[in-house]
Amino acid sequence: MARNAAKPITMAAIAREAGVARTTVSFVLNGRYRQHGISEKTAEKILAIAQRRNFVPNETARSLSRQRTGLVGVFLPGFNSHWGETVVRGIRARLFEDGDYIPLIASQHDDPDWEEREVRVLLERQVEAIVCCPTVKSSNYRRIVDRGVPLVFIGHRAQGISEASFVAWDGTHIAAEATRYLMSHGRKRIAFIGRDESKETFRERFNGYREALKEGGLSARRAWKKSVPDYSDAGPAIRSLFAQKAEPDAILCDLWIQALAAIEALDEIGRNIPEDVAVMALGDSPVCAHGRVGLTTVAEPAEHLGRRAAEIALQLIRSPSSVPVQELIRDYELRSRQTV
Repeated sequence: MARNAAKPITMAAIAREAGVARTTVSFVLNGRYRQHGISEKTAEKILAIAQRRNFVPNETARSLSRQRTGLVGVFLPGFNSHWGETVVRGIRARLFEDGDYIPLIASQHDDPDWEEREVRVLLERQVEAIVCCPTVKSSNYRRIVDRGVPLVFIGHRAQGISEASFVAWDGTHIAAEATRYLMSHGRKRIAFIGRDESKETFRERFNGYREALKEGGLSARRAWKKSVPDYSDAGPAIRSLFAQKAEPDAILCDLWIQALAAIEALDEIGRNIPEDVAVMALGDSPVCAHGRVGLTTVAEPAEHLGRRAAEIALQLIRSPSSVPVQELIRDYELRSRQTV
């Protein structure tokens, strides 16, 4: 015969057993009893009853009474990447320190329909802010802004939503630093491979690369600028680069996964790394440090970006009239390995 589940204990029941008012129980359980003049003895009595009776607060009811949910939506492309995991770690850590909020996490997998559904679900759950890495449709992000929910872009900005807050890696500065590093190793014919020329991130990083070359008395050749829509298939771009009379002696890749594909393609066409050509990437992953890869990278401070995005979200929740917070982070770590 199935046993009936025990009925949850309520604050009213704890108040009756302790012989106090329900508001007294609420102040004690919320840790605010001292400021309301409740004695330590009374607080200890209430806490002992709550512990003995396995009291669990009804967070839904509390949220309704406070007119808030304590949820911050976190919306990223996916969580099978080192970047996504590290960003979430930073967000979780900052919200945990605050104590009043927890993340509600969703992903969109570069799918506009999936993204639209996830945005709807987050809004239905009445999240108080959303931290989002924009990748697909700006109209989905516009829905968030139009609902009055604080929105913080992380990683880069979304086109067409200039009024939203963001915290992003300064792609122009970082690409320039990487290019200078290659030039400091004697490289003068540096090619650039990115994912999508229509994206602002591509343009920012290409501009940084071009500025550093100009600063060093070099030029960015049009034929050495390649867009690889499928970033895991750099083979055609590599073959095109090395079919030219003047071959590059270095390749700067917008993403580390492009660089790994470039290394494989260079091996196939018989070019030695780094003797014939150096390879470097913006962004890092544990696989880049593998002894058989040894990819030189500029590592992004992803955990710091996550923490800062969470801080901005909390600021906007508590001060809804605040102007947007828009920050470019220039911090990076150069990880020198075998490919340069």
